[in-house]
Amino acid sequence: MAVARKHRIRDLVLTGVASPLVLLLLFAARAGRFLMWIVVPILYLGQAITAVIWKAFPPQIGGMFAGFGTALIVDFVLAWIAVWIVLFVLLRLIEKLTNRKKREA
Repeated sequence: MAVARKHRIRDLVLTGVASPLVLLLLFAARAGRFLMWIVVPILYLGQAITAVIWKAFPPQIGGMFAGFGTALIVDFVLAWIAVWIVLFVLLRLIEKLTNRKKREA
């Protein structure tokens, strides 16, 4: 049981590290359509969180772009978490399928 727990923690850490790399690779490969399937549902939540942050801590300077950095950071963190979840679920599904194939063989 302890070995399975260590593997699960290792998998969580590795998928967490891989998540921003996957985001950057998708952005660099101009795979916007695939990226948007994952990220667009999260962006509305990002707008709400950004509005709460701006209400609590209003942007002081920046003119037309005041608070734009906050919105980008919130969206990136939410996209990171969404891709992290997708990668971890895919990893667990692949592990279950390979274990099932090993048992059947």
